[in-house]
Amino acid sequence: MRSWRLVSFALTLACGAALVAGMSSAPGRAEPSTATARLDLRGDLRIVSRLIECPAGTAGTCAARTGGGVVSGLGRVTEAYTWRIGVGPPTCTDGLMKTLSYEVVLVVAGRGEIHMALSEGSECVDPETVRGQAQPFTIAGGTGAYVGASGAGTVSRSLGQTAQGAVGIETWTGTLDVPGLEFDVTPPTITGASGRTVTVPKKARRVRVTYRVEARDSVDGAVPVSCQPRSGTRFGIGRTLVTCSAADSSGNARTARFAITVKRRR
Repeated sequence: MRSWRLVSFALTLACGAALVAGMSSAPGRAEPSTATARLDLRGDLRIVSRLIECPAGTAGTCAARTGGGVVSGLGRVTEAYTWRIGVGPPTCTDGLMKTLSYEVVLVVAGRGEIHMALSEGSECVDPETVRGQAQPFTIAGGTGAYVGASGAGTVSRSLGQTAQGAVGIETWTGTLDVPGLEFDVTPPTITGASGRTVTVPKKARRVRVTYRVEARDSVDGAVPVSCQPRSGTRFGIGRTLVTCSAADSSGNARTARFAITVKRRR
């Protein structure tokens, strides 16, 4: 009898363990993913650069740089930082200069910050070249959705001088790794962008044409669509190309084109 009770107790423990294991693997009960997602980062931000006095205790020549743009996989991104260069000795020989190391914070609207540590330029260059000098960067964490972020790459610039300061494009290229985050890199789907032929009376020169174009994103659901020319525009005789575009909150955009052809009745 004692032997039978031991066997029964062992079976009860085994069944309980199996039940717990089954519950932990049941649909909807899985633990949140801690896998690290990678984004192939490519971001073009329009920047403005104005010379300023360097902060106290900071060597070199400084400029305040601000920028912004839409980056696929992230969304709307802004930045504001102090750009630093070393002019002449001891950093470079007379007449030459190079970018120094500093930090940049990319602010992703509604999601958090990505912290960038920029290394100094690889060589001393002339004054015209230095303002666009490329710099290596490493990603040193972040806030919000980007806690624990890492990665590396290069930031390059193309700037021209204006009365308001240097203006141009700053391009961030590299990889961004974030644990537990899924990047949305799929653009919305556009429907209703279909070509049409419209006939008008012989004496008519223009006709009002309406169309319904919609877009849907796998994450955001329905998203706005912008078309040029807009629905309801009066089209002239001939063939006119309509361009419609839609973007989701992660900066993924899609464009669709179709033709409206207007003919006179014979």
